[in-house]
Order: sequence, then C-alpha cells, then structure tokens
Amino acid sequence: MRTRAALCALLLLAAPAGAQQGTDDPHAVIAAVLAQEVAARGQENAAETCVSEGLAGVPLAPDGDDPMAPGGAVRIRPQWHVLPAPASARPAYTPPAPGERRRRRPRPEPVPPPTPLAADLAARLDTLWREATDPGRPMPPARGIAASDVPSPLHLQRPSDDCALLTLSAPVFAGDAAFIEIAYQCGSVCGNGNLYALERRAGRWEIVGIADTWIR
Repeated sequence: MRTRAALCALLLLAAPAGAQQGTDDPHAVIAAVLAQEVAARGQENAAETCVSEGLAGVPLAPDGDDPMAPGGAVRIRPQWHVLPAPASARPAYTPPAPGERRRRRPRPEPVPPPTPLAADLAARLDTLWREATDPGRPMPPARGIAASDVPSPLHLQRPSDDCALLTLSAPVFAGDAAFIEIAYQCGSVCGNGNLYALERRAGRWEIVGIADTWIR
C-alpha cells in the first residue's frame, strides 16, 4: 500500500514538468513569429520574401556576439519595444490609360519611432533572456522549418527563388517565455535583424516584445 502511494506521488510530481516540457513546441513559436512578419511587412512585401528551411543556431545572448549578423552590419544594442503596427493596405498602382495624365504614386507614410516596453516588463524579459541563453543550459537541436509553420504569402525558399531571405534561429525557452532571432536580407547591402520575446498565455504563444539587433 505504501509503495503504491509513493508511486502515485511520484507520478503527480512528474506530471507538471512533463506537461510544461511538452508545450515548449518550437513549431508553435516559429509560426507565431512568421505570422507577425506577414502582418508587419504586408502582403505585397511578404509575397516577395521566402523563408530559409534551416535554422541558424540559437539567438544571441545578452552582451554577446551575434552570429546571425552578416559582415558589414551595424550592431544595435537590443532594447525591447512594442510590436510595429501592421502594414496598412495601400491601393495598387494602376498605370494611366493612353492619353491620360500620369499620376504620381502615393508616398509611403513615415514610420514612427518604436514605443519602448514598460520598464518592469523589459527587465523581466532581460532576466528570462539571460536565463534562456545561458551557455550552461541545454539548448534544443536546430531543426528545419516545416511548410505548415509558414503562413501565406511567405513560402519556404526554393532553389530557383529570387527573393528577400528570412532566416530564423532555433527558439530557446525559460519558464513560460521563448526567444527567437530573425535575420532579413533583401540584398548584399540591405537587411536587418530582430529578437522576438514570446510568452505562453492560455496555452498559446504570444509575442510580447521585439528588439532590433543589427541593420545594414
């Protein structure tokens, strides 16, 4: 009887840890980040962007070197801010009919500066980020991205693609937080990097902050 009771107690203690480990799904984190990339870039820009199938290691650590920053990139000290507003849908440009006066293309709206996160949230994310990227902490293997992770109009990179390339790191976890870095390269001298912070809320991964990491 005592042996049975002890076994039941061990199973109860093990259940929460196992359940939490099972919810650290890298595919759910990747899908949430890619959906935000579509919202931020807009349908037209996203349609010209493809996603690298392979993951590029793990995110940069606080005060550490960034292996995803290409040569010639200007490093930015990461500071957490709120997500950018979704790209506004602009009307498609239609060329003038024969004999019609040429119309000017509408100028894009200026991008406002990012809004910093609340100081307490930013400090908590910094602590979790440092914990998630601790060199002594076991890191998840860097596996590839599944096609089901990629929302339309983004798509996985194909051999014949001529597109801007979006590369993601493997997600890392600390408690109910996850961190993932992206690198966007739209040419040999064009691109930027970002670090995403996500929290698990009601069983779903939600992006709670973003930080710039490099630009060129």
